[in-house]
Amino acid sequence: MQKNPLVSIIINCHNGEKYLDKAIKSVLGQNYKHWEIIFFDNNSKDKSSSVLKKYKDRRIKYFRVQKTYSLYKARNLAIAKCKGELVSFLDVDDWWLKNKLNKQVKVFLKDQTVDVLYSNIYLYNEKRKTKKIYIKKKNKKKMHKKKTILRKDNAKTCR
Repeated sequence: MQKNPLVSIIINCHNGEKYLDKAIKSVLGQNYKHWEIIFFDNNSKDKSSSVLKKYKDRRIKYFRVQKTYSLYKARNLAIAKCKGELVSFLDVDDWWLKNKLNKQVKVFLKDQTVDVLYSNIYLYNEKRKTKKIYIKKKNKKKMHKKKTILRKDNAKTCR
């Protein structure tokens, strides 16, 4: 793995304009800067593309399909567009802390046997404006509920 690996961040979007701006800003604010966003517009009917297109960062790549696919199929189509050694998923209604990528990339660089990383998440209550940490203890079956990053060679999602 390169010393400064490219991280492909897949944002799969179907009518996500309400939260999209915050998700994109959380990537732009990362202290690890060697990334690309693969924005996969899964046949949105809202103004998601307009929200995305106001960002003029060349690392943001836009792909749109004319048919709505299931999340796992759309993610696999997006993975095929990735150029990075590492792949991470960011849902449009989520956002990252500024050091998320930096911390996770360091783990991959330190231990070449690691293929998948996941982290705890904060659950945010929009009405109450509160957040609490969600920690799942050693239950690997629930890994999909976490924020993951993985090596592209092993990247494939399933139902």
